[in-house]
Amino acid sequence: MNFAETPSLSRQGNPDVLAALESVVQSRFPAREREYHDAAAMPFENLQDLFELGLLTATVRKEHGGLGSNVMSADPATFLQAMRRVARVSPGTAHCMQVQNHVAWALDELGTDAQRERFVKPMTQKMSVSSFVGSEAGRKHMYVLKTTAKKVDGGYIVNGNKNYATNGYENGVAIVFATIEGETEYFKSHLMVIVEPGMEGLSINHDWYRPTGMRVCPSPEIYLNDVFIDELHVLGEPGVYPRGRWQGRFHLGFTANYLGMIEGAYEWVRQSLIERGRGKDPFVQLRMGEAKTQLHGAQVVFENAIDAWRAGDVQRAELISMQAKSICAHAALEMSHTLIMLAGSTALFDEFPLARLIRDLNTHILHVGHDKTAQIVGAAELGESFDSTLQR
Repeated sequence: MNFAETPSLSRQGNPDVLAALESVVQSRFPAREREYHDAAAMPFENLQDLFELGLLTATVRKEHGGLGSNVMSADPATFLQAMRRVARVSPGTAHCMQVQNHVAWALDELGTDAQRERFVKPMTQKMSVSSFVGSEAGRKHMYVLKTTAKKVDGGYIVNGNKNYATNGYENGVAIVFATIEGETEYFKSHLMVIVEPGMEGLSINHDWYRPTGMRVCPSPEIYLNDVFIDELHVLGEPGVYPRGRWQGRFHLGFTANYLGMIEGAYEWVRQSLIERGRGKDPFVQLRMGEAKTQLHGAQVVFENAIDAWRAGDVQRAELISMQAKSICAHAALEMSHTLIMLAGSTALFDEFPLARLIRDLNTHILHVGHDKTAQIVGAAELGESFDSTLQR
């Protein structure tokens, strides 16, 4: 398919990597997507293809075997533009890729030499996928967890239940968030621990995740029952995640997925209308023109947000990224209704990709707390206190 982009947007990122990815995604991923979706299965073949292109460690520094692409690097675009291309066909695969890269990035930047040797190096040698797990039922704040870590000789004892653990830990590791017992300030209490298969007291529930959309990124529950975490499996100092504003670095990963989803849906409908001879209908032309205009606006906003990170003002880049995420989500939702009306009911049959893309979109945009985003942006505009790292 021919995905038109704004001229400057098409220049963002490593052109060789993105061209190779485009070929792989369009030639291999479509035939696999329905089976993955129906089974709510991990897209392992897709992920192997991404691994062979170096895209499961895109965020890792080049000197450590990665592509060196993340919003804090000289190349903020390649990883995000790659996610966007994957999401045009398989939003679930794009999310698996996003989470794996967030894990690899954190381990690479925050880990010790021993941790990079133990956890990052194998990621560059063999396909694996890992999880970044903060989510849990009943959490009152992003950085204040019900999962607890009790300090003991040689490490911590961790207890808690996690959910939405995309990728799980069975084919890699998981970075799990916990609160250190006895600490009340999250800049001191927030702790990241690394869990891996075989740890005593660690278990997983795959049956929990049965959503309507985003079925191609299985996100199980993880249970920790008196799991001992030694020093090698503690990532960074307590509080390093909120202090380092890590959550704010991830806004554009979600944005890339929202934009890619609606680009995929738009292009499928456009080609379908042409093939069915609907292009001469002036009302079809009108609706397609409206959709294309919305899409162009979302593309430009995404491009602008990537560029904002190059300027070095992190808080400003976070705010711009939050706005881009919300704009792309709203544009995608509105466009999806137009595209469905243009395509007709038959286009929503399971043999076609449109319904899956729309279901994925409606599920995945719930990661964005739209009211919270607007409130944070408004507080910034009015000179009040705000935290632009928050998702919701």
